[in-house]
Amino acid sequence: MTRDSESGGDGVSGNVFHGPAPFQLGDRNVQINHIHHATPHRRPLVLAGATLSTREELAAVIRRAWAAARRQFFEGAAATGAPSDGWLGLLAWLRDLDGLTADDLTAQIELIDHRLRDDALPADLKLLHLLGWLDPEGEAVWRGTVVTPESLSEACRIGRLEESGPEWELYRDLCEGGLLDALSAFSGLRALRGTQRAWDEAWDSWRRLAAQVPGLPPEAREWAASGARGLLLAALLPYAEARTWLRAGRESVTPPPAGEIEWYDWLRARDGGSETPVGWLVRADFAAFAAAQAAQLRRQAEADRQNQRIRTALDSASALRQRQWADYESWRLSPAARLEAVIRATLWLGAWGAATIPVAWIMWGWIRADIAATLSWYLVTLTLAAYAGWLPRVIRLGAAYQPPLQRVREWAEEARADRERTRRGLFRAGFVVGFLLVFGVLLNDVGVILTTILLMPLLGAAFHFPRKGAIHDWADDHRERLRDYRSRRAGAGDIPQHIAEGVRSPSARVRADAYQAYMRQFTGLDHREKDE
Repeated sequence: MTRDSESGGDGVSGNVFHGPAPFQLGDRNVQINHIHHATPHRRPLVLAGATLSTREELAAVIRRAWAAARRQFFEGAAATGAPSDGWLGLLAWLRDLDGLTADDLTAQIELIDHRLRDDALPADLKLLHLLGWLDPEGEAVWRGTVVTPESLSEACRIGRLEESGPEWELYRDLCEGGLLDALSAFSGLRALRGTQRAWDEAWDSWRRLAAQVPGLPPEAREWAASGARGLLLAALLPYAEARTWLRAGRESVTPPPAGEIEWYDWLRARDGGSETPVGWLVRADFAAFAAAQAAQLRRQAEADRQNQRIRTALDSASALRQRQWADYESWRLSPAARLEAVIRATLWLGAWGAATIPVAWIMWGWIRADIAATLSWYLVTLTLAAYAGWLPRVIRLGAAYQPPLQRVREWAEEARADRERTRRGLFRAGFVVGFLLVFGVLLNDVGVILTTILLMPLLGAAFHFPRKGAIHDWADDHRERLRDYRSRRAGAGDIPQHIAEGVRSPSARVRADAYQAYMRQFTGLDHREKDE
């Protein structure tokens, strides 16, 4: 210390120190109280065989070895629930990074505390957040695949329609939530910021709206709860790629006219405009549903009109058929037709009865003429009994009873060709011979009276069995007509294939020809129509 002359001679000034200073802080020449600390050794981070020291190096390894990074950092927890060595190593490595700015440190704290430590966040999403902090200027990679505006657009366009493939996988992960926010950390996808929240809000708004749509078809309602979400995201993506296919899809659909599909008009009135996400969805996906439903309704209406035309034609044909059948029945059952049928029955059965009488004379006439004569009367009596039993049926058949009086030769040839008919004919001939033999013996042994008494049951049988149809009615043509009439009535089917196809032809001429053939088919005016 020195006396300060300016202080009046006896003052002491404390501002000037003229002696040597005992030490200066930070003076490397003074080692008495200085404690030297060695630079701590930082443990390196090793991943997929690479030793890493910078953010960019770790980001590069994560991009090429995504699964290994996820497993090492976020899937290696011990069974006790304690943090894994991989996670602890990553955490220590992140804290020891050099050259971090204040913004980097703030973002790092946000990353560690609110992303990497969040147990509710999937491991892949944690890794994507880590990658976005490490190298935001690099490529955005998700599960080893580079994510670009084009891939996001394709995920919305294709992934929502498929059930497998890379587009579907990316779309599925987008729908799980959180992926868009993580991708927005990369400079190439920074425009996605806020898209996740806007998508969630649009999806909630759409689901509330879809739940109120009146008359929405089941397939459209199912789509509203699933695939529609992808188009909402596409409408919110801030990239031209998505707008291109959205616009093309909307222009490829012609919506139905107003008033044709009620639920579509209801949606259009509440979608918020054509440029809103819901507006894009309604005018693209649900316009397609509405157009398909409108086309189906038009086809159904045309089918109903065609069916009505067919029913009208069928009713007209059925009425004509009924009149034709009534005319036929009136002719068949007329008194003149029934009288002719009785005459035909008399001639036919009389011819058969007369044909049996010579057999009796051949068998007995050369021995006992009286027995042959009695047997002849027996045969006449049996023929008359059969005639009496058969006559009511002949009268009911009327003109339908057509025995082959004028074509006996053809009938005989047909009978010889038919083994079953030949067998029945031989049986009847044998019955006649047996009858003549047995009753001839009875006449010879017991006399006429007792034999005639024994004949009575045979007369009853000869009268009864024709009434039950034991004699051929020769009404085959009538039965065929009846079967044809019943099968061709309205609703009976049996429409030839070429007619069924013709009535559906777009050509008016072909339809007209088909309807004419259709009328002929059901009125029986053209029996040449065959279904080939």
